[in-house]
Amino acid sequence: MKARIIDLNGYKAILVIEDAKPTLVNAIRRAIISEIPIFAVDEVIFFENSTPFFDEYIAHRLAMIPLKTSMDVVKTDPNRTVILELEREAKESTETIYSGDLKSSDPLVIPASNRIPIIKMRQGQRIRFQAIARVGRGKNHSKWQAAAAVGYSFMPMYEFERSLLKLCNLSKCDGCMKKKRKIVKVEYPTIYNGCLEELEKCRLNNPGKVKREWDQSRIILRYESTGSLTPSEIFLEALDQLKLKFNELSNGIR
Repeated sequence: MKARIIDLNGYKAILVIEDAKPTLVNAIRRAIISEIPIFAVDEVIFFENSTPFFDEYIAHRLAMIPLKTSMDVVKTDPNRTVILELEREAKESTETIYSGDLKSSDPLVIPASNRIPIIKMRQGQRIRFQAIARVGRGKNHSKWQAAAAVGYSFMPMYEFERSLLKLCNLSKCDGCMKKKRKIVKVEYPTIYNGCLEELEKCRLNNPGKVKREWDQSRIILRYESTGSLTPSEIFLEALDQLKLKFNELSNGIR
């Protein structure tokens, strides 16, 4: 199996997996969704809450805030708990509590973003609680999912007549087009950002004039990080979790 990086930024990842069957890529997809251990709020203790929001509502919103997770911490102490505290009395007519207002007992486990709104309070209202974060996996609850929008597909290949170049804006595909007389072929549209979108738009706007086939030897894997881990950490940890499962299965068979 070979993995080629097409896009890998702070939150999004697009990889092309070559020389692998769909069953293996699907196993990686499932591991990304359900097997990666990260921190998330698992329990909330309320000491005071005079806001109009129910305790359960606030607890649910806290649980869905992605927490930055250090894999070194998880592997060293998987049973560690982290406390995120908040005590606030609204001084203004209305105040918004954001994820950045939470004070963590561990500087390595903090909200992935400081601007996630939790609740709004009116003047004089008070709230005080402790949120307990624990390590879990996506197969137990979606709050422990390190990635979202995880999916894969075969590599699309396109073929069309040169005359379509005048009708379609395919400037983002210039580097990956092979022109042979009257025919244009695009066999690797994911190399250039935006090329695949332009080709699909051209195909839909010109029905029957663009031929699309699927290369089953190359599979596109896409996902977005929730912010708990980087996209590269997510992929590598998913592979590690699969290795552990394969070893466990192999030992069980023996």
